[in-house]
Amino acid sequence: MLIQTSNAKFLIESCLNRKDCVQINSTSKEELDRFFGSLEVMKSASFEFPYQITACKQEFANALIIMVKEIDYSDFSSLELHSV
Repeated sequence: MLIQTSNAKFLIESCLNRKDCVQINSTSKEELDRFFGSLEVMKSASFEFPYQITACKQEFANALIIMVKEIDYSDFSSLELHSV
């Protein structure tokens, strides 16, 4: 799953060795620290998403709640929808 905020992009992937966790890759170490402050941010091998963490699904759900609360709905009028 891809998530894009105003400050970063996130790539969410399943954890191969733990079903109760997800691997979260990001373009921003600062945003990973902000959403998952208690977890260690590591460098990844990816050029596009150079930072990563492994988080339990509950920690990820809590971060998603924060992301949704930060949506600026007044900004939607400036967006233009394109059909695919």
